[in-house]
Amino acid sequence: MSPEPAPSSAVRTAFGAVLRDVVVFVGSLTVLGALVGFLVRGTEGLWGALIGAAIAALFSLTTAVIMYATADKPIHVTTASAAGAWLGKMIVLVVVLVVLKDQEFYDKVVLFVVLTLAILGSLVVEMRGLAAARVPHVEPGEDPGASA
Repeated sequence: MSPEPAPSSAVRTAFGAVLRDVVVFVGSLTVLGALVGFLVRGTEGLWGALIGAAIAALFSLTTAVIMYATADKPIHVTTASAAGAWLGKMIVLVVVLVVLKDQEFYDKVVLFVVLTLAILGSLVVEMRGLAAARVPHVEPGEDPGASA
């Protein structure tokens, strides 16, 4: 019987699997969204789907990469990294939306649908992956009754 992996390696393994699954999901949604967008709204639908998928990829993949990279770091490093990345993503999102606001080369409805599906789907993929992970909630050998 093999020994239990250290908690940080189990967390890193879980986030690695989530990262892989998110890449596959967003990639598949990009192809499918671009195809459907093009068939429904032509070139404008194609651009709407690609922009929506790009925004979703930025958000989903950045979060998964940060969680993977900080899996073995103290919680304050992980939290600061996630909060900083969230702030950066919000700034990028606002800039992209301001630039695209008055543009006519893409379909706004297709962008909205693809972005919404990507967000919901990525959340499902992340939650499913992390719920299935076998990560202990306490360090082995730790006395929960001991005061810090």
